[in-house]
Amino acid sequence: MGTKGASVLPPVILLGGTANALSVAWTLRRRGIAVYALAPSTAPIRYSRYSRWISVRENGDPQGAWMEWLLGGGGAALEGAVLLPCGDDGVELTARNRTRLAARFRLIEGNDEILLAMLDKASTYALAARVGVPAPAACPARTLPEALAAAERVGYPCALKPRYSHRLQRFFKAKLFVVTSREHLCSVFEQVQAHGLDMLVTEIIPGGDDRFCSYYTYLDDRLKPLFHFTKRKLRQYPNGFGTGTYHISDWNPEVARLGLRFFQGVGLSGFGNVEFKRDPRDNELKLIECNPRFTLLHEMVQICGIDLSLLVYNRLTDRPLPTVGEYRRGVRFLVLREDFYAFREARGRGELSWTRWLRSLLHWQHFLYFRWSDPWPATVLASWYLRDQVRRRLWGVFARRRSGLPRGLRDGDHRA
Repeated sequence: MGTKGASVLPPVILLGGTANALSVAWTLRRRGIAVYALAPSTAPIRYSRYSRWISVRENGDPQGAWMEWLLGGGGAALEGAVLLPCGDDGVELTARNRTRLAARFRLIEGNDEILLAMLDKASTYALAARVGVPAPAACPARTLPEALAAAERVGYPCALKPRYSHRLQRFFKAKLFVVTSREHLCSVFEQVQAHGLDMLVTEIIPGGDDRFCSYYTYLDDRLKPLFHFTKRKLRQYPNGFGTGTYHISDWNPEVARLGLRFFQGVGLSGFGNVEFKRDPRDNELKLIECNPRFTLLHEMVQICGIDLSLLVYNRLTDRPLPTVGEYRRGVRFLVLREDFYAFREARGRGELSWTRWLRSLLHWQHFLYFRWSDPWPATVLASWYLRDQVRRRLWGVFARRRSGLPRGLRDGDHRA
């Protein structure tokens, strides 16, 4: 981890993120660029030797805490640094406070109105319709009567999605809720409404997880793409509506054309990622979501041969851009624990056997959180998982002893 030249290169401050923040730190710090991270205390970047974690108050308002630090004495010491959002909170903070932050830092490119629209699924779908890019049918659900009426139009089962994913995830682990009936919708909507969250009711695009595919690019101020990259999911957890657990890089010109058409049509400059799902009913690609920031699979783009971290850094600091040519296809990224959960869920429905799952893993794999040169983030995450498993098992033993039930017998197993 060399430091030569670090004093003359503007430092970087990462805003939020998980595996993507680690990837950016791994790349830039090796090039002598000092990397700092404004992220929660549970973020893996805290334990990386490639960055310096900045501790701020944690009260459920990350943007407020970050702004306080950035505009205070801490930020003053890093004047001229490049702010790189690695999560939606970072994008929103930048877009809503560009004038104040630009007086001290170098900020990502982009029309702030468009950046904010990419965070809002209702606005994203409206923009997609305007430029002729297919998307799932979606209706606003500001009140329960509105949600019920929307579900009747869309049909059950349907999805109850947040307009802003990062706001939902402050209270729930789920990305969305699949509702199967009027009663189910009433129950779920009551829970989200208690937190004042804006929701949408959308149709569910049928088909397996391997129908999800993504396009990545970076558009300059004339909306010219600086590179093209596509990948697809092989599995995700939870199945159908979760986070990708197994990915493969490819080249899909149809996905690239539609993604570029969307970005140029709406006027997005800077970094862009869009995910589609191929609908088996009409074989069309349907827009699922957009990210105007580094994504969880940022390291995949890097490993495939596109130095996206350096490209963005050099563009924001007026340095020559790295050469971008052909990238590696067929590169696989695995999130092993979650992929096992995805397999287990699919196996429970009879869709995937042990043999097929294990055979699918017989390839050279890359991992999101682990590098031999920086083992602590993955080690800490593994230790937390083991701790939680031990606690859960101990609690299960304690609960059984209190109830007097023998091991393996649940309340629903009683027989009269």
